[in-house]
Amino acid sequence: MKKHMVKPVGECFAGRRFFISFCIFLLLYVVGIILPLDYTPHYHNLTSRVWNWTEIMILLMATYYIIRTRIFRWRQAAIALLLGLICLVSLFRDPRTGDIIVSSICVMAAFYAACRLYESANLENPSLHIGIAGSVRSFALGAVIAIPLAFLNVLYFSLSRQIIVGNIFSSAVFALKPAIAEEVIFRFFLLAYAYYLLRGKAKVPCFNAYIYILLVIPHELLHYPDLFVESPGLAIVMCILNMMLFGLPMALLMKRKNLQMAIGMHWLIDFVRFAAGF
Repeated sequence: MKKHMVKPVGECFAGRRFFISFCIFLLLYVVGIILPLDYTPHYHNLTSRVWNWTEIMILLMATYYIIRTRIFRWRQAAIALLLGLICLVSLFRDPRTGDIIVSSICVMAAFYAACRLYESANLENPSLHIGIAGSVRSFALGAVIAIPLAFLNVLYFSLSRQIIVGNIFSSAVFALKPAIAEEVIFRFFLLAYAYYLLRGKAKVPCFNAYIYILLVIPHELLHYPDLFVESPGLAIVMCILNMMLFGLPMALLMKRKNLQMAIGMHWLIDFVRFAAGF
């Protein structure tokens, strides 16, 4: 009887942690929309402000778990540093230097913290045990899977703007930043966070619901703060469509396959969009 009673308590505790984390995000989101933009002149729109605030929130969470685990792994730290440095390439494309630096630091902290959380949860994430050749193959497979979605995305943008083919090489390079940053920060780390909170309880009925709420909804909402102010109905429709077409497939790849494949899928979608002038 005692054994039977332990499981619901653990699940309830994890559920509360999920709920609190999600409420903090929603609070930041609402404040970011309501607060006049003039109060934070650094940001050029509501979306950039809410996005940056959320990255800072995740950076603080990641830093907390890095300090808490008190274990250092050189290989994982080196990979985290490499991923963060790649994201800095956007400095040559985007004038928001401070935001990009914060995002790059967040990538480093989120990746390394995720590695520590997987280890603390006694789980081996396949993303961490793939060699260079395997990573390239996974990245390429993710890109191939994304081909129809990439062209569907460009078709949507072409309804309101003209396609202007730009520099293919620079588009490919600059697409690495959103692909790496968003998949590491908003999916790889949050997936590790979910496994850590539910360590040993991954088969409970509500686990997958927690996972996909964390990996899909916050990231998708971050794209539409300005649209929620201009047209709430359209923002809700766009959120639902993009969650089903883009967010959920990437989350499935992250959970069932690996980080490299999710990055490859995200990269091709952004690469084709950038190359088409959007």
